[in-house]
Amino acid sequence: MVGLSSLFDIARSALVTSQQALAVTGHNVANVSTPGYSRQTAVLTERPPINGQPGMVGTGVQATSIRRYVDESVNRQLTVTQQNLGRYALTRDELFRLQNIFGDGNDQGVAARLSEFFSGLQDVATSPGEVTARSVLLARAAQLASSLNHTSAELATARQALNFQVRQTVGEINDLSAQIGELNSRIVSAEVTGQNANDLRDQRDVIVNELAQRVDITTIESSVGALSVFAARGQVLVEGGYVRQLVAVEDLDNDGMLTVGYSTGGNRPLSIESLISSGRLRGLLDVRDGTIPELTQSFDRLAATLTNAVNQIHRAGFGLDGTTGLDFFSPLSVLTESASTNAGSGAIGSGAVLAPSLLTFHDYEVRFTSPTAYAIVDATTGYTVRGNYVGTAIAAPSSTTPVPIITGSNDTLTVTVDGVASGTITLTGAASPGLSYVSGDALALEIQTRINADATLQAAGRAVSVVFDGTTGRFVLTSADSSVSSAVDVTGGTARSTLGLVSGTSTAATGTYAGPAVLNFDGLSVTVTGTPAAGDVFRADSYTDAAKNLAVVLASPSSVAASSTRAGAPGNNTNALALVALQHRQFTGLQSNTLHDAYRRTAAELGVKIQTAERNNDAQDILRDQIETIRAQVSGVSIDEEMINLIKFQRGFEAASRLIRVTDEMLQTLLSLKS
Repeated sequence: MVGLSSLFDIARSALVTSQQALAVTGHNVANVSTPGYSRQTAVLTERPPINGQPGMVGTGVQATSIRRYVDESVNRQLTVTQQNLGRYALTRDELFRLQNIFGDGNDQGVAARLSEFFSGLQDVATSPGEVTARSVLLARAAQLASSLNHTSAELATARQALNFQVRQTVGEINDLSAQIGELNSRIVSAEVTGQNANDLRDQRDVIVNELAQRVDITTIESSVGALSVFAARGQVLVEGGYVRQLVAVEDLDNDGMLTVGYSTGGNRPLSIESLISSGRLRGLLDVRDGTIPELTQSFDRLAATLTNAVNQIHRAGFGLDGTTGLDFFSPLSVLTESASTNAGSGAIGSGAVLAPSLLTFHDYEVRFTSPTAYAIVDATTGYTVRGNYVGTAIAAPSSTTPVPIITGSNDTLTVTVDGVASGTITLTGAASPGLSYVSGDALALEIQTRINADATLQAAGRAVSVVFDGTTGRFVLTSADSSVSSAVDVTGGTARSTLGLVSGTSTAATGTYAGPAVLNFDGLSVTVTGTPAAGDVFRADSYTDAAKNLAVVLASPSSVAASSTRAGAPGNNTNALALVALQHRQFTGLQSNTLHDAYRRTAAELGVKIQTAERNNDAQDILRDQIETIRAQVSGVSIDEEMINLIKFQRGFEAASRLIRVTDEMLQTLLSLKS
C-alpha cells in the first residue's frame, strides 16, 4: 500500500529530475555558440515500481543518463573535409603569394625586362656605331639580370618561409596529439565509473578536426572510449594515453630542407613525407618541394639559355674597340654534388663547361652499380647519355686563320664507334697548299660526313654527330646510339694533331671506373675520385643558380660585339642582328620554346595551378558547409526547442513542488485527526 512517505519520495524524485533536466537544458543554451558542441538531453525513465494493491504502484522518475546527440559518420566526413580544406586553402594562399613575384601586372617583371633587353639590341643593330645605344643596352641587360636575381632570391625566401611553417606545423601536430592523449585518459577515467564524458568527447572531436587540418588522419575508438589516431597511412600518433611524436629533420639531398620524420625510438627517424596525403602539411610540402623548385628551375633554365646563347654569339663578334672573344654575361658554371646516402669514399669535383653549344640544361647522374662500374644517365629524360669523344682546344677556323687539310699529309682518321672500328677515313683535302676550311662548322660537317660514310660503320649501323664548339675551340664526336654501351674514340690518323683529336677524352655511356676519372658528356666535364660503393650517385648540371648568378660582365660599351668582322666596325651589324634573332629562336633546353614563350609558359602554368587550387578549395568549402548543416540538424542546439524544454521542466518542477505541498497538507490532516 502506498503511504504518504511514498508520495514524498515520488515528489522528491520529480524535483531532482526536473532540476537535472533544467541543468542540461541550461547547459545547451549556454553553449549554443560553442564550436563543436553537441546537444545533450537528460534521458528520463520511470523508477522501479513496487508491489501493491490493486497492483504495482510507481515510485517516481529518474534521469538514467545524459545523451549526446552525434552522428559519427557525419563527424568522420567532416574530419576528411577538414583535411582537404587544410591542404587546398594553404596551397591557394601560397600560390597567390608566388604569383606576386612575377610582377607582370605593373610591367616590373622579367617579361618587361627581357623585351627591353632585345629592344636595346635592336637599337645597337640599327646604329652599330653609336656608343649611346650600346650604353643603354648594357643598362637594360643589367636590369634584366637584376630582375632575374630578384626573382631567384624571392623564390628562395618563400621556400625558407614554407620550411619554417613545416617545423611549426609539426610542432602543432605534436601538441594536438598530446591533448588528444590527455583527453583519452580523462574520458576513460570518467566513463569507467559509469559517467558520461560528453563535454570531454566534444573537446576531443574539435581537437581531432584541428589535427586533421594539419595532416591526414584516421581514427578508431576502443571499447572503453579511448581514441586511436593514425596519420600518414597508418602511423600511430595517439593510442589511448600514449603519444608518438613527429620530428622535423634536415634532408641534405633537398637543400637542407626539413623532412617529416616519425619517431620510432631509434637514432634515425623514419621519413613519412611521401605517405602524407592531405592537410596543411601536404600543402606545405607540395609548394615547398614541388612548385617553388619547378619555378626556380624554369627561371634558372631561362637565364642559362639566355646566357649561353648570347655569349656564344657575342664571343664570335667584334666591338668598336676591336675586342673579340668576350662574354656578355657571366659564364655558366657546373654544379656537382654527391648524394647524402652514398656509402663509399668517392667524390665528385667541381665541373667545367667544355662545349657550350652542346649544353642541354638537363640533370645528370653518374650512377655506380659497383665500385668499378658506372653509368651516366640523363635524369631529365631517364635515358643513358650517348658516348662521346671531346678533343683538345685548337684555334677556331676563320678566313684569317683557316685550317688546311692537305691530301696525303693530314687527311686521315680512324675511329671506333660503339665497339666497331672503322676503316681509314679520308677527309677532303688538296695536294698543295691544301683545302682551307674557314669555318669550324664546315669542318665539323666534313668530319661527320666522312665518318658516317665509312663502309664498316655503315654495315654495323653505327653513326656519329660532330660539332665544333666555337667558344672553347673543341671538336666533339658523339655517337648516334644511346644504348648503355655507347662510346666513341679517335684511335689514329694523320689529321688528329691538326684537329686537336690526338689527346682528347673518350667517355662511354657506361664504363669501368678506375679513379680518378674525367667524364665528358653533353658539353660538361666532371671528375670522379676516390672509391665509390654500389648504389652511390653523383649529380651534375649546368643551369642551377643561373638566375641567381646572372650578371653583365662586359665592362665597356665599345666592347659590345655588333660586327661580324674586325674590319667591319663600326658599320657592320651582322653579329648584333644575330643577337636580336635570339628572341625568336626556339631552344631545345626550353622545350622548343622561345625565351619569351618559356617565361609565359611558366607564368601560365602557375596560373593554372592557382585556379585549380582555388576551385578545389571552393568545392571543399561548400562540402564542409553542407556537412556542418547536416551536423547542426543532428547535434546543433535550437534555442526555440530549448526554451520549450525550459518551460516544460519548469512546469514539472512546479508540479512536483505542488505535490509536496498537497502531501504535506494531507499529513497535517492525519496528524490533526490523532489529536
